[in-house]
Amino acid sequence: MASCARSVEFARTRGLGRLRRLNDHGDMTTTVGLSDAALLAYDAVGAGIPLLALHGAYSARGEVRDFLDPMIDARPVRRLYIDLPGHGDSRPSSGIRQPDDVLDLVDLLLDKEAPTGRFLVLGHSFGGHFARAIAARHPDRIAGIALICPALAGEQRIPAPAVVRDDHVSTALDPDQRAEYEGYFVVRTVETLERFRRAVVPVVGEVDEQTLESAITAGPHTADPDTVAVDAPVLVISGRHDHWVGWERQQRLGDRYPRATVVTAGDAGHALPHERPGLVAALLSDWLDEIGIPTAPARRR
Repeated sequence: MASCARSVEFARTRGLGRLRRLNDHGDMTTTVGLSDAALLAYDAVGAGIPLLALHGAYSARGEVRDFLDPMIDARPVRRLYIDLPGHGDSRPSSGIRQPDDVLDLVDLLLDKEAPTGRFLVLGHSFGGHFARAIAARHPDRIAGIALICPALAGEQRIPAPAVVRDDHVSTALDPDQRAEYEGYFVVRTVETLERFRRAVVPVVGEVDEQTLESAITAGPHTADPDTVAVDAPVLVISGRHDHWVGWERQQRLGDRYPRATVVTAGDAGHALPHERPGLVAALLSDWLDEIGIPTAPARRR
């Protein structure tokens, strides 16, 4: 996380606090808030149609940024990487008491970054849970939804834990990191270990457990994603060996969204974007093609 010693610019307009500071990537992290205890921190990267990118529980925006930036950097997409309340820089979060409070914060972000026009939303795990809720609140503005191993409200139907491949690389980790890695990854190779160290280890840390329980993993929202029609391309990707949120109920999202592409990836689990990055990149590319977002022309050397 960015050092507190770095310069901070703080201004208040319309009762909304906005905090901007340099992050570890050298660009600016911005914070919007309903109060000092109800904050939403995010990084804005790139230019083009806005895309809200949401991580899962017990993670932070850096994980999604690590796998997503290389996949869509060639597209004119302005990525807004968000820390969900109770995670990362979106703390303290004692002012967040219900799921719709999170959506109210997202609306503040939209007021600032995308006040008009259409936007995209992408979520991994419980980020997918909120991606659907955001789309349900703004169905006429949604240009596309991408859900990667999305958590769904209600009881999860999950397969028994299984390991797809184990090259015994986790012996290089300390006990806590080894437990995290083996609990998350079902493909344990030199490549996935490197991605774990780069993308996951830096974001694993303390979360506000009360916020997680009352606002992040809870549902439903006032606008029910299962009843609001969204006429936009939707991509749903799940891992067949995902023992955290499963894959069977996720397949049925194709019945909820008339323009859905639903894929269940074999030989992958909840860490799907780290275990099958080539597949995820190809599917996201197809999704952006369907939406009509072109690949930027190659730069002349």
